[in-house]
Amino acid sequence: MDARRREVVLLLRSVSVESNRTAAVFGETHDLHRTDLDALAVVVGASMAGREMTPGLLATELRLSSPATTALVDRLARSGHLVRERSTTDRRKVVLRVQDRARDLAREFFTPMAAGVGAVLDGMSADDVEVVARFLTAAVDALRDASQE
Repeated sequence: MDARRREVVLLLRSVSVESNRTAAVFGETHDLHRTDLDALAVVVGASMAGREMTPGLLATELRLSSPATTALVDRLARSGHLVRERSTTDRRKVVLRVQDRARDLAREFFTPMAAGVGAVLDGMSADDVEVVARFLTAAVDALRDASQE
């Protein structure tokens, strides 16, 4: 790997470190464990993609046992961040939904950060933004593949 590619890999690691720091500050501020934040992100992501998230799917996504997932969902439900509801397509299925409280807290905390990243993207050409998007998509896929081996 040449020096520039190594630099890109190191910068990607720095993005991960800064993201983890931001999540830690948010979690400490709102008394949420890292796994709580990951769970909320997974449920929100599924919702944005038009998919229902079940406790079983959440367990798979987060690589948690069934008892650990139950404790996690119970904790998030007690704190008002998440609710269990019956699926609108299959009443036998329980789905997880993020409450407005969690969305409002996340929006308040993360909007300034998103604005900063948005400003960086605004300073780039459409072609450059496309390259960055392709790279990040492929990098996420590569990291996901490596973690499943």
